[in-house]
Amino acid sequence: MRPTKLFLFVILFAIALKSTQAIRPLECEVLDNTTGTPDSRFGREVGTVYGSDMLITATEFVLRTFGQSDTGGRGYDFVLLVVESFYAHDRPYAFATTNGSRILMNADYLQTFPGDMKEEFTGIVYFTSGLVWQWTGNGGAPMGLLTGMADYIRLTAGWGYEGWPRRGSGLRWDEGYAITANFLEYCEGLRQGFVSDLNAMMIDSYSDAYFVEILGKPVNVLWEYYKFEYATPEPAQALEYGSPGPAPAQTFGY
Repeated sequence: MRPTKLFLFVILFAIALKSTQAIRPLECEVLDNTTGTPDSRFGREVGTVYGSDMLITATEFVLRTFGQSDTGGRGYDFVLLVVESFYAHDRPYAFATTNGSRILMNADYLQTFPGDMKEEFTGIVYFTSGLVWQWTGNGGAPMGLLTGMADYIRLTAGWGYEGWPRRGSGLRWDEGYAITANFLEYCEGLRQGFVSDLNAMMIDSYSDAYFVEILGKPVNVLWEYYKFEYATPEPAQALEYGSPGPAPAQTFGY
């Protein structure tokens, strides 16, 4: 399918930084590769104008949450979101893949989503925007923590999926996605700025000891406190995440 709709938005973010003030230009592009597809739900129910607005809004939200700056953050000046059909790593309906500041959202997943697809699209934009801007501990952070931090962005932005497991569910703190997102929300409640600080510490490496440095307790102890707080007798199974692609690209699917 040939791309026929390309929207380019150039925006200036006035970002309140931890150490300095800066204004940096950021280009956001949304490319719709479904326009040649009969009855494209993305075209009918979402569209590139709404999609671009959400990409901009989600990026602003992530940067505020992480407290990133042009020097302290990833410093991208360009984010591209492409909506098209793709098949990756034996997951025909993986919902998205990310590579640097490029987001590829699966049109087939959106087409077959059983609920409010516009709402799901928006949630995925927040999730993938979190992946774009987060640090990964130079590849050493657990995949479950990375997907959990991205879903934390989605959760705190108000776009959590209604089918997510309840708070207190899960077998391990780093199971990923909503399981870990709920745990991170609990940790943020113990100390405001926890998620921002944890992300900042993961710029070059990762260690579970970061939880001790920030909150004063090992992560496994915090997990037990969290489980006790919500008193879930039988943890629900965590959402399955897709196999990661060749670094630095990652493919994600429920």
